[in-house]
Amino acid sequence: MSEEIKITVVTGSEKLNTKLNTQNGNAIVVTHDSSTTIMSTLLKNNLISGSFCGGRGDCGRCRIQFLEGVTMPTPLERSVMEPEELRCGYRLACLARPKDDCVIKLVLADAARIEIVSDMIDVTENNDRISQRNKQTQNQKSDVTESETEKDLIIAVDLGTTTIAMQLMGMESGRVIDTYCEMNPQRRYGSDVLSRIKASCDGSREILQKLVIEVLERGVSQFERWLSKRMPANETGIRVMCIAGNTTMEHLFMGYDVSSLGRSPFTPVEIGLQECQNPAWSFKVWLVPGISTFVGGDIVAGLYALGMLSGGCGVERLPNISEVQDKNEPQDKNQVQGRADLQDKSQVQNRTEPQIKVQDKNETHATILIDLGTNGEMAITDGTHMIVTATAAGPAFEGGAGAGVIGSDMIACAASLLRQGILDETGLLAEPYFTEGVTVGEPAVRLSNKDIRDLQMAKAAVRAGVEILRRQMGESQIGRVYLAGGFGYYLDVEAAFSIGLLPEHMRGRVEAVGNTSLAGAYMLGRDLWRGKTNQEMLEQSLSSIVSINLAEREEFERLYVRYMNFCNE
Repeated sequence: MSEEIKITVVTGSEKLNTKLNTQNGNAIVVTHDSSTTIMSTLLKNNLISGSFCGGRGDCGRCRIQFLEGVTMPTPLERSVMEPEELRCGYRLACLARPKDDCVIKLVLADAARIEIVSDMIDVTENNDRISQRNKQTQNQKSDVTESETEKDLIIAVDLGTTTIAMQLMGMESGRVIDTYCEMNPQRRYGSDVLSRIKASCDGSREILQKLVIEVLERGVSQFERWLSKRMPANETGIRVMCIAGNTTMEHLFMGYDVSSLGRSPFTPVEIGLQECQNPAWSFKVWLVPGISTFVGGDIVAGLYALGMLSGGCGVERLPNISEVQDKNEPQDKNQVQGRADLQDKSQVQNRTEPQIKVQDKNETHATILIDLGTNGEMAITDGTHMIVTATAAGPAFEGGAGAGVIGSDMIACAASLLRQGILDETGLLAEPYFTEGVTVGEPAVRLSNKDIRDLQMAKAAVRAGVEILRRQMGESQIGRVYLAGGFGYYLDVEAAFSIGLLPEHMRGRVEAVGNTSLAGAYMLGRDLWRGKTNQEMLEQSLSSIVSINLAEREEFERLYVRYMNFCNE
């Protein structure tokens, strides 16, 4: 039977390894159920922002130090901490279960610096150049006068696992009027979708739904306040909100039972176009349809924005190989969000996999969309056929590494360490860095062999997935590669080539296209409102797309092992 105990939580600047000085007011006392972990009590009392790995102990970020009443370390804590750390009372809040009153110090690792990218391809009707973007930053408003504000407006939403971005836009012009961004508050239940699925199944379904709805309500309120100050009543109105997210995020928003998303055969409740209602909103709300449990509405939105969908959906044509500048040059290095010293499973809707016959592969030019995060979703099309897939990339591309370095920076770090000879192609750090780790960047962060290994595994999974898609498409030549989302926006493409994330034959063909989920949400919502597309047309377009499960492909494991090394071939 559980008992309630008292935990004194030190939140100030006391030195570690000292007895608590309660006279300075830098400690609070909370009640704790001894049958639960300290993490649950910290979350309950808003003393920690979230459980990045969902309480599995994988990320090692929720470190605390027991100043009094230390618990015995668990086997997992022994495996992720040094003996000296354990002797000093360091533990993981998601694993520690004290039975008696105790005193702890919060020494949580800093989360990675994550930028919320709302920049996207130019969706104004008088511009079809994909490389141009509407330059909007977090919660920033465009300089739109009252006379320029349109009568009909739309809210586009990128409902991401990590971030939520909203933009108020002119329905006809595509001009961005206002932007609202937040970190997804569901992160307190874990940084990945599996953690959220578990939390929902454990009784937090309504809370997870409410957290997202509250973000959307705050965004809508900001937009309405902005409009009320500038436009006469009843002359300007929000007509549509269109939301694009992965299958799990959309299910959590709708309040669906997500238990089937976390176990085979991974069957979603609904992945078609959905219209939902909120009593507080007078406008229509659409959810972008998905393709499978692992390839959701965010990717469909990206495909729509980039004109990669067939059947009358999206823009009218695909880019031709002749439009791509085939130059052996890296992209602008100012694009990277780098450090100062970096210069020196089963699928849903199982369809028969296509046996695509290519008469002349030298004349077949495919387009690839790659959206990298905790999951790496990819799509390839030759203009007639399309194949999609997803691979578990782990935390390396979403700032989940214990080092607290976002994915684009991790790649830049690895490339720099390779050039300096500190890191070899197999992923091992040279001594003394092998045992001590290596400190890089401003502000300084320490990378360990585990951080490097996480990057290797993510890189190998994505590279293997890209190669399988290319082979399945008949080994087509690649005409253009779109990198979507925040990862692609900040990626140093040359660094990605140097560590082997991207193959050499893609040089000169890679383009960062920003937040295509947001762009596609706008374009699809606009076209639904205008009647230019509808549910039947979308279903027709998506029905021909083949979703493959990499885990079931015989060559995936072989390619995964092959691409583990930091080299290109």
